[in-house]
Amino acid sequence: MTSLRLIRLGTIVLSAFLTGHDVNAQTVNEFSTRAAVVVPNGTAIARVALPGPSIAALRSANGGDLRVFNAAGLSLPHAVIDASRKAPDKQDVAGERFAALPIYTASTSTGTTTNAPALRIIEGPNRRVIEVGAATTGADQKRDATAVRGLLFDTRNLKNELRAVELETTLPPSLIVKVTLDVSADLKSWRTVASQSPVFDFGSEGPSNRRVDLPAGQKFEGQYLRLTWSDAPSLAVAALRTIGTLSTNRAQPVVIELGAPQTPADGHAEWTITPGLRANAIRLQTSTANALMPVRVLTRSRSGDPWRTVANTVVYRLASGNAAQSINPSVPMSSPLESLVRVEALRGYNLTGVPITLALEYAPLNVLFIATGDGPFTLATGNTSAQSTAVPVTTLMPNYQNGGEFQLPVLMATMSVNQPPAKPSAAAEIFAIATQKSFVLWGVLGLAVIVLGGLAVSLLRTSKR
Repeated sequence: MTSLRLIRLGTIVLSAFLTGHDVNAQTVNEFSTRAAVVVPNGTAIARVALPGPSIAALRSANGGDLRVFNAAGLSLPHAVIDASRKAPDKQDVAGERFAALPIYTASTSTGTTTNAPALRIIEGPNRRVIEVGAATTGADQKRDATAVRGLLFDTRNLKNELRAVELETTLPPSLIVKVTLDVSADLKSWRTVASQSPVFDFGSEGPSNRRVDLPAGQKFEGQYLRLTWSDAPSLAVAALRTIGTLSTNRAQPVVIELGAPQTPADGHAEWTITPGLRANAIRLQTSTANALMPVRVLTRSRSGDPWRTVANTVVYRLASGNAAQSINPSVPMSSPLESLVRVEALRGYNLTGVPITLALEYAPLNVLFIATGDGPFTLATGNTSAQSTAVPVTTLMPNYQNGGEFQLPVLMATMSVNQPPAKPSAAAEIFAIATQKSFVLWGVLGLAVIVLGGLAVSLLRTSKR
């Protein structure tokens, strides 16, 4: 009877130990910062911009102490992406307009056309004509003004980079015309930049296209542009409109202001920061007008450790005319900052009269998660014991295509009232320490040995009786 009770007790203890403690299982109240987001109905995968306070509260270098909870408190699968890695969108920008200069075909008096071209540029008071004809004598050669072999555009002063050109033309109805674009600096050697590009017009009820796309990075400065075509006797092009690109701004970094130093001095200033997510850059500024101060930035993990130099820079604020001021840019961080940050004036200078403030710049983070259950959903950060549960974007998004995460609309989160994380019980703290030191397995084995040992002792006593 005693053995049976011991076996039952051991089974209960082992079950509770193995199933009741999950290393990655936390509740929303165990995180110092929470942000709520409302997801539109029908959304399967939500993309949310992580607010600045949530980023500042992260306690792990890779942002692993982040969880997404639904209204029922269930932790949801999620992925974290750097929104600044998206290539900037490029928008079409209409550029300069270039008039078409016809290139005529020269015919002999017998009406035959030779394939040995001769180029002649005729400058007139109102227009310029470029002739390409046979290498015959002037007595045997005449120009047929209706036989246009191609068009020339003087793009030598065009400095901008192009992505396409648009033709101002009346196209033959319901006919696909293939055009070719070549460039040359001397009108003798030509380089093809677009070959056999289709242009067409099938009327108001059908498709049309007058655009010729160019390879990336095309510049025509100092060169002529030639347009030729096939599958049509002639092409009435009045002009050519260039199309450039305009890059939209990249996502701006998230800036966490730390303000004035906690320990200012004449030669240095010090701040204490919370170790966590690695900052991409630091922003040092002064409010003093017409000030310039060469400094170096140092860091260390705790008092007593040697300082480590991470950057040398210049802090300045100078008047640049029209009431504008020139301010020093941010300093990229090639190595992580520790808990203590120090800014020292270089030898021969001091910070007297030049107050300095510090801000940290972080990459803009977006959180993708599966919107399971009811909302509102909560983004929770700030838990030193939380291990990362994020999954790759390729896992979170079935049939993933490159850049697919940036096609999702961005939702905004609202910061909730901050509450201190709930203090875990003594048993939970002991378990967390044992887990972090890989003692869980040894604990399970030790408990099993105790149970089996007790069972053996009980059996021996029964046998002696």
